[in-house]
Amino acid sequence: MAKSTFKQIPEEKRQRVLREAARLFAERGFSATDVAELAKRAGVSKGSLYTYFESKEDLYLHVCEDGLARSRSAVYGEMDPQWDIFRQVEHIFRQGIDFALKHPEYVRLYLTASAPGKEHFSTKVSVDVEKHTADHLKEQIHRAQSEGTVRSDLDPKLGAFFINSLYIIVVSSVVSKHFQNRLKEYFEIKGPLKGRRLEENLSSIIREIHRFLRP
Repeated sequence: MAKSTFKQIPEEKRQRVLREAARLFAERGFSATDVAELAKRAGVSKGSLYTYFESKEDLYLHVCEDGLARSRSAVYGEMDPQWDIFRQVEHIFRQGIDFALKHPEYVRLYLTASAPGKEHFSTKVSVDVEKHTADHLKEQIHRAQSEGTVRSDLDPKLGAFFINSLYIIVVSSVVSKHFQNRLKEYFEIKGPLKGRRLEENLSSIIREIHRFLRP
């Protein structure tokens, strides 16, 4: 991962390196990304990058983990744990969409790191974030069931998986034409999925999740 030297450089420079690395890795993928081009975009020398990271792979993993941390902060950072599950679900979806619109490169990174053939990266990167999300959703469903606000016949594991799987597809549709086409086909959406059309369909999806959860 990052060497101590990377943490010692000015914050603005560190963020510039991470930002340009995320954009280039998202655009080209790991194998096709050229470290020399990345250094040029970031305004540093190629040699400097190797004083910050042991290898291109270490840089890639650090950028992926940084992106996941940013995503988690955007989605969960302002969430009140006392909110009921219905408000939490709406918050998760809306914050996730907002993050994807503002920082599409990080969603693309998640998709490329989790693609077939990238198991080496996905094992290192995604296990922690998937566990965090799964544990949170299962805990909230259990709590809501004990309060009588979520149907008692719902398996919390299945409910959590359903919610998160739909979340991934919806958020991915912001950056992936494939996922956008799937969403448009199943929901019979005409025209570009953005602006008011995106808001209307997001609200519809959230309502249906709420309906799925209620007794």
